[in-house]
Amino acid sequence: MYERRTTEPTPVPAPLGTVPGYRQPSDVHVGDFVFLDGLYLRVRDMRSAGTAGHRVLIFDRHSPWVMKESATTYRPVELL
Repeated sequence: MYERRTTEPTPVPAPLGTVPGYRQPSDVHVGDFVFLDGLYLRVRDMRSAGTAGHRVLIFDRHSPWVMKESATTYRPVELL
C-alpha cells in the first residue's frame, strides 16, 4: 500500500508524567520542561531578565534561554 511521504519531522512525545500548559514567563517554575532545540529541557534555575515579562531559564547541558513571551511548558504532575 502506498504511504504518503512527509517532510515534517516525527513529533517528539512530551515527558511522561507532565501536563502541558500555555504559560507566561512569570508563571514558569523550576522543574518545568520546555521544548527547545528539539529536546525537552528541564528548568534547573531561573533569573529575572530586567522586566517582569522576561525570564532567563537555566538548564543542565544547555545554554540559558531568555523567555520573552508565553509558550507551552510541561509541568510534572507532582508540582501541580
